[in-house]
Amino acid sequence: MKNKKVRKAAKNNGETIRQEPMGAELYRRLEEMRPIRVIVTGDLILDEYLGGDISRISPEAPVGVLDCTTTEYKLGGASNVAANFRKLNCEVALIGVTGRDADGKKLRAVLKENGISAKNLVESSERPTIKKTRVMAQRQQLLRIDREKRIPVPADIEKKALAVFQRELAKADGVVISDYDKGFLTDSMLKGMITAAKKAKKPVVVDPKGNSFAKYAGADVITPNKGELEKAAGMRCVTRALVEKAARKLIKNHSIKSVLATLSADGMALFQTGEEGRFFPALAREIFDVTGAGDTVVAVFTASWLGGFLQTEAVPLANHSAGLQVAHLGAAGVGLAEIRHSLALEAGLGESKIVDLATAGRIAENLRKNGKKIVFTNGCFDLIHYGHIQYLQKARRLGDRLFLGLNSDSSVRGLKGPTRPILNEHDRAHILAALDCVDQVVLFSESTPLKLINAVKPNYLVKGGDYKAEQIVGHKEIQKWGGEIRTITYIEGNSTTGIIKKIIRSPGGG
Repeated sequence: MKNKKVRKAAKNNGETIRQEPMGAELYRRLEEMRPIRVIVTGDLILDEYLGGDISRISPEAPVGVLDCTTTEYKLGGASNVAANFRKLNCEVALIGVTGRDADGKKLRAVLKENGISAKNLVESSERPTIKKTRVMAQRQQLLRIDREKRIPVPADIEKKALAVFQRELAKADGVVISDYDKGFLTDSMLKGMITAAKKAKKPVVVDPKGNSFAKYAGADVITPNKGELEKAAGMRCVTRALVEKAARKLIKNHSIKSVLATLSADGMALFQTGEEGRFFPALAREIFDVTGAGDTVVAVFTASWLGGFLQTEAVPLANHSAGLQVAHLGAAGVGLAEIRHSLALEAGLGESKIVDLATAGRIAENLRKNGKKIVFTNGCFDLIHYGHIQYLQKARRLGDRLFLGLNSDSSVRGLKGPTRPILNEHDRAHILAALDCVDQVVLFSESTPLKLINAVKPNYLVKGGDYKAEQIVGHKEIQKWGGEIRTITYIEGNSTTGIIKKIIRSPGGG
């Protein structure tokens, strides 16, 4: 890497150089990451979330009664790993087994919603689709119900899956094996997949399960958590030295090239054949739900490593991303935009204010959880002038954070005509992001910001004083969550159109 060479040269010359924040370095490297195509194989799980409120005790038993108001389906197991890759703009070939049942159909439907093909899935009439039902109240998990049959798949299913694997291998950059020990990944299946991948010179990353890792012999990387590492190595890992001893034991006994151990509050550790061990401290985050954090680590590490990073660079990025995942409810996964925003924020880069719709929704959700008041306004903001600045400053004073919906170039053309905007969306977004009173800038291409308003759910929806409340887009929706419409009087004599006309009339204008 260029930066690495510069640091080394400076050290050799006896110079003292400022070490850039990790966020800035990873942010730059993220722009260089090449999208990959990966095979993800393992146990497929359908996650069901039943949500509601508990306000009374059952007369039948001393238990709360859940008034169930929501049912939501998400991807779990290997299918969630695949969803994580899709959020990183990677192509995925998912291989696994489902039952020939209603849950299998639902799983395929949720895969489609996440942009994942179900063409490589094998159906079995002998085993049900694995489903985990979580009962939630006030965003807390009360109970989990598992429906599964934990027995090895029959030989015919194994044969079909291996045939699909062989077919997809030629098109893949690498393989991820996500083992939840539910019976799909038999020892012979694992041996066939790893042997075929090694022959094709395709890297294999394994998220392991069980007391023995012999079945993963020959894999390039395994990613055990601390408990899995201790079981597989047959020893406690209460110090860094013991963690390394256990990892080196697995590398030696099973011809594994690297062990990436996730150590919860102690961060992560990477041990590579012939290299010194590296420990990466955990990042301080508010933990809301650890579900899916391991899947995020596997996906981000693999995507960045196969996309051009060194393994020692891929681990900090995976570590950072796992910290973002645990702030979400459920196995949501994190996308490139959210990772990029967080790294920029950590590094103090202005780019951190410019986010996409999904990231804006997550930021707003966290702000609400912390009792912050959100203000939202929107507009084209072409040729930003004094009137704009005064308007935005007044809007910001209404709450704790100001989200600004900015019309994209195509949206502005639709509203203002083919000669507008004067400044493109990149320039307008960065100028607005440079203002202290603006906390987030979100581009939208629709003619109205209604979709964005519904994602952010602001406490205050703000427009100029020349609008009546019933004319403001979102005035009906904001009432649903108890928000308010606020209008701010524009300063007379300030408009983009007026500035354009003045430029045209001036000598040399037009």
